[in-house]
Amino acid sequence: MSGVRAGQSDAQAPPHDAHVHRMDPVERTIRAILLVGIAVSVALMAVGLVLGAARGAMLPRAMVTLSALPAALARLDPAAYVSLGLIVLVATPFVRVVGSLVAFVVERDRAYVLITATVLVVMCLGVLLGRA
Repeated sequence: MSGVRAGQSDAQAPPHDAHVHRMDPVERTIRAILLVGIAVSVALMAVGLVLGAARGAMLPRAMVTLSALPAALARLDPAAYVSLGLIVLVATPFVRVVGSLVAFVVERDRAYVLITATVLVVMCLGVLLGRA
């Protein structure tokens, strides 16, 4: 039979796809990092928008500085939550690359360690040079 279970017709049989991609542990970890990063970012920004709406305020017009962020979060400042959400969103790709780097080091895959480390250096240089 062609993948048909007892009591199933050909029309009910699950599709047979020889090219189904099964994620390995590294891919699953990277996927989880990206999903959690985006979910946390969206949740923080949504909290900021809800806090702002509850206070009758408009959308935050400025970012809260990193040094002022803890106090602003404690005051339930809507701009602080939106700012932290944006920080998490920007940081997520960095965490993903660091996670990949660790995974490749554990697997002792020298080529991918070198490539991933280079990507991380380029990303960091982009942030540092962008601040100048």
